[in-house]
Amino acid sequence: MDAVHDERRRIERDLHDGVQQRLVALGMLIGRARRHRDPERAGELLLQAHEETRHALAELREVAWRVYPAVLDEAGLRAALESVVERGPLPVALAYEVPVPLPRQVETVVYFVVSEAVTNVVKHAGATRVDVRVALDGRVLTVAVTDDGGGGADPRGSGLTGLASRVAALDGRFALDSPPGGPTVVTAELPCG
Repeated sequence: MDAVHDERRRIERDLHDGVQQRLVALGMLIGRARRHRDPERAGELLLQAHEETRHALAELREVAWRVYPAVLDEAGLRAALESVVERGPLPVALAYEVPVPLPRQVETVVYFVVSEAVTNVVKHAGATRVDVRVALDGRVLTVAVTDDGGGGADPRGSGLTGLASRVAALDGRFALDSPPGGPTVVTAELPCG
């Protein structure tokens, strides 16, 4: 329940701080363009509004993707993780060592652990690369996300506490190792069967 509640708050924050702000800016740009008497300046404002629309749509897609990725149902965990890797602005190496299908709830938690950890690296770590390893050893699935950034990640941050709650909901273990100077390693161990 805590994990669901935290996720809802994160979604609300993403919509309020991102998409909603862009839509307000878009409305203001269009309003200014409508009131402007100089057609050239009005055209410039409409070009800005068009660009703002593109950014708002991109942010909305990102929020929707983080709520639940359709590719997880359509193509499975590996494909969903590959899409996280491809969307990122940093080089991300993915090692996927899972020879059998996983329970759906495990796949969902793994996806969110990787997605949120990679997002945190991009936003906060100052890293140049990320390594993601997902491996099944017997009945335990281990997920490790390692970056070469400056370390010092705060385990009390909302993203990391949300991940810890998701992992705990499946009786898993979550760990963060992020000494000053780095590297940072986010690890989740999930029972599978």
